[in-house]
Formats: sequence, structure tokens, C-alpha cells
Amino acid sequence: MSSKFTSRKLGVILLAISILIIASVVVYMFYESQKPENKNLGEVLINWYIPDYDKLVSDSDLIAVATVTSKKGIWGTDDGEKPSGFDIYKSGIYTEYTFQPDDVLKGNTTTIIGRAQGGEVDGYTLKATQTSSFEVGDQVLLFLTNNKDADGNRILWYYINWPGVFTERDNSVFTNDVYGNISLEQLKKDIVDSESANI
Repeated sequence: MSSKFTSRKLGVILLAISILIIASVVVYMFYESQKPENKNLGEVLINWYIPDYDKLVSDSDLIAVATVTSKKGIWGTDDGEKPSGFDIYKSGIYTEYTFQPDDVLKGNTTTIIGRAQGGEVDGYTLKATQTSSFEVGDQVLLFLTNNKDADGNRILWYYINWPGVFTERDNSVFTNDVYGNISLEQLKKDIVDSESANI
């Protein structure tokens, strides 16, 4: 009876080990199938709210001509670090830019940190439609609004929205696809008019 009991016990143990191995292989294969191919997370389609020009000027907390001083890809997590597991899809990837203000036309700042959706980090790529992209040394005109958390507290970086970014065309003239050309001289007048209308 003891050899029959031992054989049965051994059979149960082998069956349990087999089930664990099969379950481990299935879990591993599922996890591997969820990894992005070539570390490409796909493309984000962005539809921007595009205010009229006067609203763009009046609603912006900061308007500045600035030069890009740094550019880096970051994860869309609170700490900017790579998320684990499937959260990689939820967090997204952003490109974080640091700008040195050359001429602050509205608001007050010494450094501007902005994030645009899409970019590359840790070998992963996320593309985004209708987003702004800059290189270090580019000079741009930015219309930015304060970024706040769920409790209404100001966050230290600005979200860069595509309609609010103008590239330099000529000396003191900036352009974008939505609003066309803007001269700094005219923009300064528009800011004064906007502020006096809000009094």
C-alpha cells in the first residue's frame, strides 16, 4: 500500500508541477504579446480647441518669445519614470522642452518648461498628430495657460498646445498654420487692448 500511496503522491506532485509550468508559459506568452512591436506605442490623434485670436490672447497666462535650450523624452507619469506592465499604454510619452524667455509679453517668468504629447524615451516611440516639435536653438512665440492638478494647484510645467505655438518667419514676425502671421508690434498692442477690456 505504501508504494501505491507514494506513486499517487508522486503523480499529484508531477501534475501540479506541470500545471504550474504550463500556467507560467501562458502568462509569459500573454505578457510578451502585449509588448509593443519595435517599441512603437502607436499614434495619438489630437483634436485641439482653436479659439479666435482675441480669445487666444486674453486667455493666455503667459505670452513669450523664447529659445529652446533643452529637449528630452519623458513618460507621462507623475515622476516621468517608465511605468510598469500595461501602464505603459496609459501613461503615454511626452517631449519636455525648456525655454529661455527672450521677451515676455504677458505674465512673468524666468524659465519656461513645456510638454508636448508624443516623443521618444527609453527606446519607445509615441507619435502624435497636430503637435509641436522643436529643436534646441529654435526661437518660438508661445501662448501658454497655467497647468493645474485636480486640486487646482498650479503645476510647474505648461502643456504646449499646437495652435498656441508660432515659429519665427522674419525679424519680429511669427507664423503658424491656424492664425497666420503675427508681428510682435501688433501683438503688444493686442495684449494691451485685451487687458484694458478685462478691467
